[in-house]
Amino acid sequence: MISINNLTVSYGGFTLLDDINFHISAQDRIGLVGKNGAGKSTMLKLICGLQTPTSGRIGVPSGCTIGYLPQI
Repeated sequence: MISINNLTVSYGGFTLLDDINFHISAQDRIGLVGKNGAGKSTMLKLICGLQTPTSGRIGVPSGCTIGYLPQI
């Protein structure tokens, strides 16, 4: 299970994600939907470990493989 706990991401004085909490279980299939600039790509980068949050914690179990294909 991937767990997102009290996740906050800020850039300068702008807070993109504020105190986000959720869990993704092994059998879950999710869709990440939102308008441009809402933080969808940032959330995926955080889960994959490509970016670090301003605060909070992302727990990924050992042996878990996460794939991410960037837009560009």
